[in-house]
Amino acid sequence: MTADKAALVPVRQIPAHELVLDQIRRSLELGQFRPGDRLPTERELTELLQVSRTTVRSALYVLEREGLIEVRRGRGGGFIVQAPKYDATETRREMRKNKKAIRDAFEYRSAVEVAATRLAAERRRVSDVNELHRLLSAMDKALGVALGDQTAHNVHEFQTLDNTFHLTIARASQNNLLIEAVADARRKMWLPVGAVFGRLEPNANDFHEVIVEAIENKDPETAGEKMNEHINSTRSTVESYLKR
Repeated sequence: MTADKAALVPVRQIPAHELVLDQIRRSLELGQFRPGDRLPTERELTELLQVSRTTVRSALYVLEREGLIEVRRGRGGGFIVQAPKYDATETRREMRKNKKAIRDAFEYRSAVEVAATRLAAERRRVSDVNELHRLLSAMDKALGVALGDQTAHNVHEFQTLDNTFHLTIARASQNNLLIEAVADARRKMWLPVGAVFGRLEPNANDFHEVIVEAIENKDPETAGEKMNEHINSTRSTVESYLKR
């Protein structure tokens, strides 16, 4: 078999409901819909995603079975987002067995987020900076609440704002491929990592302010450097946690 033939693999036709499922899961994982939020109706999802109602129902059925949404009937009902349930002990055990996956996830995140942050410092608009400052304020408040009361809801609220903060920086880069890559990198990191942290530490908001300052000042070198330090600091925290 020649080298070019060896690189070819059978093509699997992906059912439409799996594509819908991936889009909704992505929105849930990145915090675009939070626990307690109501998803768009079946009809709205059909129009938004340009698929049949049967396809939407199949995807929603899977999400309900996984406990990610709850179907409520009557007034005020609909598809209500539920907080994800993780077995932290089992997740930590799996992460310890696959440390290479953690290394890969952080290296991937560093590569794409540093690049996006540097471009954001070069291309940012006033509206981007204003939104980042708004998020900084909201994150500071959310962290204060979570440190005083470490419930799953309060921890998730900060993590959702954190995701939005990093995706806002990516959008400020005005590079669609980097925006997609940053979203993908954060999903790959937070799905396993977020599952083992049931509480926040006082340093959870470190580096964010200096990153925004560098972006506002159009200083790509400092912005990229501080983002890299931030990611490596998170990686060190995770690796130390897994050694306990």
